[in-house]
Amino acid sequence: MFLFIATIFIAELIIVSTLIFYIIKADRAVIKLNKQVLEYRPQIQEVLNGIKAAVIEINDKKDLVYEYLRKKRNQWIFKTIQTVLIYFLLFLFRGKCKKAAKICQGLLLAKDVWDSIPG
Repeated sequence: MFLFIATIFIAELIIVSTLIFYIIKADRAVIKLNKQVLEYRPQIQEVLNGIKAAVIEINDKKDLVYEYLRKKRNQWIFKTIQTVLIYFLLFLFRGKCKKAAKICQGLLLAKDVWDSIPG
């Protein structure tokens, strides 16, 4: 009976000593890593500040891109409404009088020329 208890006690001592060994080994590794982090801290801080500035810049550009897209969407909607209205008037006047149809065609040509001018 005492031999059995002694064997279990020795096994527990071996397990505990192994755990203590691994804890000490992990502690040394953490201390070494901490020294490296402290050594490279200025460079790490500089890189993090650069990343922060880049994120702020991207956020500012994002707002500008959204605003540009909103303006382009509104311009596209306005031009589409203009074109539909001109073609509707052209269709409406085509059957009633030929002169009004030619005037609408001229207006449509002027609008296309005006839209093709850059700026």
